[in-house]
Amino acid sequence: MRNFKNPLCACLALLLCAATSPLLAGQVPAPSPAHLPRVMSLNLCADPYLMAFAEKTQIIALTPQSHDSALSPFTEQAKNFPVSDGQIENIAALKPDLVIVSSYSDPMRNRLIAQLGINIIRLDAANGYAAARDEIMKLGQAIGRSGAAQDYIAQLDQQLATAQKITQKAESAPRILPLQRRNLTVGDGHILDEIITRSGAVNLGRQKAQGLMGRISLEQALTAKADYILVNETGEKADSRGMEFLTHPALKAAYPANRHLRLNNNLLVCAGATTPLAVARLTHLMTGLIERKTSTHRLNRPAQ
Repeated sequence: MRNFKNPLCACLALLLCAATSPLLAGQVPAPSPAHLPRVMSLNLCADPYLMAFAEKTQIIALTPQSHDSALSPFTEQAKNFPVSDGQIENIAALKPDLVIVSSYSDPMRNRLIAQLGINIIRLDAANGYAAARDEIMKLGQAIGRSGAAQDYIAQLDQQLATAQKITQKAESAPRILPLQRRNLTVGDGHILDEIITRSGAVNLGRQKAQGLMGRISLEQALTAKADYILVNETGEKADSRGMEFLTHPALKAAYPANRHLRLNNNLLVCAGATTPLAVARLTHLMTGLIERKTSTHRLNRPAQ
């Protein structure tokens, strides 16, 4: 070892070591998989996040709903992971380091989880994509995967940008009226409102809904002057009183198949992972109908 007789040289040597030290330079090395927290999800909206950027060995269990295609478009990936019924006995037996809950989770169960000495993180299943991005980073930090979470957000952003480019070429923004059973439509701040807006269309439901959702009469739907109606379920006949609105003959006559759009309900449960998929699907449906309409118009145009 060199012997620094000059105090100034010794001080400079120490500063040089500090600058090149990963910890002191702010370059904290990522923890090894063996030291990452083991995670259980009791929040359906968090399931795709874990599958996307957590280490596989971290994931103790996803929600049972993650295997239900009616609620999640990621069921094929979820089949590679176990699920938990969320009972406190099961949680105690699996001994996770962290449990993901939502604002709708049972408060009593949350308290029992805390009493077991298990950390809890609450994600609010945000209606908006921007809020979902923040929750992704929050989760990434909690499970020691901040870098992977950032990469995942960049991937979602790119998918969303690609989907939105499709409708930027449209001459005018399509006017869409979202309709749901029980005479409901959606307004500003609803997950479906953001999907419509990001798809380059106008949500006519904002004119009827005071808040996230509102009622709309059959007469209002017929006179809304929408280019398309958008539903998340279909049926030739009403399976309940709530479906009588969507299956009414007058509505079908006013909005035939070429003015009828449908998004699967599993794209509307959570914002975040499904937002780019929903926007891509809606833009695909709209452009397909617009192209067919344009083609039919050209074919029916009288010869010059």
